[in-house]
Amino acid sequence: MVLGPQDDHFTESGLKTFLSEEYTVTPQSNRMGYRLQGPPIETVKKGFISDAIALGAVQVSGEGQPIVLLWDRQTTGGYPKIGVVVKPDIWKLAQAKPGDKLRFRKVELEEARSLYRNYVHFLLILENLVK
Repeated sequence: MVLGPQDDHFTESGLKTFLSEEYTVTPQSNRMGYRLQGPPIETVKKGFISDAIALGAVQVSGEGQPIVLLWDRQTTGGYPKIGVVVKPDIWKLAQAKPGDKLRFRKVELEEARSLYRNYVHFLLILENLVK
């Protein structure tokens, strides 16, 4: 995942917690988003103006719990977003079921772009194989 766009809403300790701890997919998860349960992510700023929601955005609820937004997500949201899961990993995430454990790894923007290029290349190869 890439940090941002509101990672400045979280303490350094909160960011460290999010990137080092394990989170469990809860039964309240669905195609809109996966609600996760784990150590609370500490925030610095309270209040937030709703803005657009990207596929894979990770919002953090008022209770400090992450919600990864998926294909049927809302268009805008009011929780700060600590980061965004890179698109090549969305399919892996979507296979998770309640009780599964997840960990997040930070990647820089250039690595995310490289992962995406490799993903698209793989899909093109796959498409040619099935023709």
